Amino acid sequence: ESQLAMQKLMADKETIVKILSSGKLIQCSEAIDVLLLMDGSYSIGKGSFERSKRFATKLCDILDINPDRVRIGVIQFSTKPKLEFGLEIYSTKEEAKEAIKRIIFRGGSTEIGRAMKYVLRKGFHGARESAPKIIVILTDGKSQDNATLPLRLARNSGMTVFAVGIKHPSWEDLKSLASNPSELHVFYAENYDDAINGLFTTLTQSTVCSDIHPACRVVSQFCLRTTVDAEKEYHGKHVCWKSKKDGGKQHGKPMATFCPFYKLVSTALDDNVYDNMILLVFAIADPCDSGPCLNGGTCIMETVDEYSCLCPLGYGGDKNCEPAAITDCTVDLLFLVDGSWNMGLEGFHQAKGFVKLLLQSIMASSAMVSVGFAQYSDSVRMEIGMGQYSTFSDLLKAIDWIRFKGGNTFTGRALQYVAEYGFKTSDGFRNSIPHVLMVLSNSKSRDSLIFPAQYAKEREILILSVGISSMINELTQIAGDTRMAFTFNGAQELHNKVLELRNKICGLNTPGCFSKSLDLVFAVDASNNVGRQNFRYIKGFVRNVISHFDIDRELTQVGMVIYSDKPRTLFNLDAFDSEGKMKRAINSAPFLHGNALTGKALQYILEDTLSIQRGVRPGVQKVVVLITNGQSTDNALASAEHLRQNGIIIIAVGVGNAQSASLLRIAGNPKSMISLWSYEDVKHSEMNLVRKILGELSAIYFSLDLSS
Repeated sequence: ESQLAMQKLMADKETIVKILSSGKLIQCSEAIDVLLLMDGSYSIGKGSFERSKRFATKLCDILDINPDRVRIGVIQFSTKPKLEFGLEIYSTKEEAKEAIKRIIFRGGSTEIGRAMKYVLRKGFHGARESAPKIIVILTDGKSQDNATLPLRLARNSGMTVFAVGIKHPSWEDLKSLASNPSELHVFYAENYDDAINGLFTTLTQSTVCSDIHPACRVVSQFCLRTTVDAEKEYHGKHVCWKSKKDGGKQHGKPMATFCPFYKLVSTALDDNVYDNMILLVFAIADPCDSGPCLNGGTCIMETVDEYSCLCPLGYGGDKNCEPAAITDCTVDLLFLVDGSWNMGLEGFHQAKGFVKLLLQSIMASSAMVSVGFAQYSDSVRMEIGMGQYSTFSDLLKAIDWIRFKGGNTFTGRALQYVAEYGFKTSDGFRNSIPHVLMVLSNSKSRDSLIFPAQYAKEREILILSVGISSMINELTQIAGDTRMAFTFNGAQELHNKVLELRNKICGLNTPGCFSKSLDLVFAVDASNNVGRQNFRYIKGFVRNVISHFDIDRELTQVGMVIYSDKPRTLFNLDAFDSEGKMKRAINSAPFLHGNALTGKALQYILEDTLSIQRGVRPGVQKVVVLITNGQSTDNALASAEHLRQNGIIIIAVGVGNAQSASLLRIAGNPKSMISLWSYEDVKHSEMNLVRKILGELSAIYFSLDLSS
């Protein structure tokens, strides 16, 4: 190793120690309440969220967590905030660290303003009145809502706000979040130790106090010397010298960087202080100079010998950002591959290679992915049944053995077949798991695609279509949405689609698709017209529909009314704030017998259920979902019109012998109506109803923004 330069740094009876950023010492007995706000949005991603968790656990290591000293709590925020644990829950750092490790990434939009409003409204859970309030925001800095006012209110109320940058935030974004002076309240998490040291100076007061003898006096000392350029984003005034230790001795390979949280402390004490301590400072090669991080990863110098890679979404299989398998992907995935003469043998083998590459990026030991493979031309051949192979290696071998079929291209016929039979396993259909159909074709179909594609969507199957660029119109017709149609020119361009397609497929696990406030009431016919067994089907249907919403007093509230001769409230809108209790209440709903007076039930909902006394929220969108066979013995049209005149949306689900004309007049327009042949079919229409409730009739599966 060549020595490029050398300097001597003299420190006569001085040593560098960590003190408060403000330069003031606080009594060691003073308590602090620390609340971590962890960004759990899609812009952060699961990989960087894990980095946030690692940062939080390291912070716990240097905090004196104790009910009488430092208390810590965590809120994860995205589209809405979620209290992971309050300040009063954990009394030791070990307990807090384990709780942080268990936090699960939620996903959603980045709404820091909403998170701060939550803090201001509900306060620090478990906080002490006299303890200073510290907020540490871990984020990429780009809020999708207005956070200026709630942050200003928080700072004006005496809260100290730190901003810790995760991923690649700009200084200006973080500065807008933090308290002043920003140089002392903004840090970057790329280098854990430096950022932790910065927070340490304000947060671990008892530890700081124990390090400084009462005879010490604190003086400010500006920049020493550096032979290494510091990052421009660091706005600190002081230089940290880091050096490796060998048996307790300092030697040979220190680094220098600006640190806003170090100052020089002079001491008159002679014990354990080196006279004329000499540090040899070398300018050395950066371990990142060789560009070790692959696939667009960012290299971070940890020590003079070591580095770490900040990997983009989808990478991180090893230290250098090799592709990583997603471990929490739960779908039934069926490949439908064109095996016609127009596709050709070469195109068919190219498609098989792509399927294997995509599966390698998705599947892991803990991934809950069942895979099937169908080849089509004049007819459809199920080459691999859904979930037929339990090991990944056996699955890949089976794909290798699939032989090219040949024939004409009948894509519509193939879509109809796999929609009906392709997702069936040995245990039947897994209706609780997303069904994804990926169609790979390079040739135009000889039959119609419209009705088969619609049939697949009605069975809640998400279709992704992949083919050459000239096929874009047909691919869009197959998928039903341009965002679900992927084109390529050449093998390399096809392989480059792997990450995007994997994120679409595995993004379907996202819980809670509805992020806007909603008061939702189900009006369920429990009369003899429906029957006891069919009423059970309806209850299961309602249970499954509500699982797609975030049940929360600030987001989605759900109420339920059952009716026959008389309406009966099963539960009001403000009765439950969790999905589990609500589902148990639905299970207990009794069958009422009697005649169906739908008009009376709708009027009851308007006058009673949708009243402020029953939990309705002014200014929040209100939707009534009517589930009936349509045979009402009273006039329901007048009551339905009264609801609409009050700004309430009605969605009518008619089953069995429901009269379409009558149902349409109740719903008000065809887009607000669902007609089903039998009660057994309701389980296939859950997402259809969800999409209608969300008002996005053309949205794709779970109303998820798949363009992100």
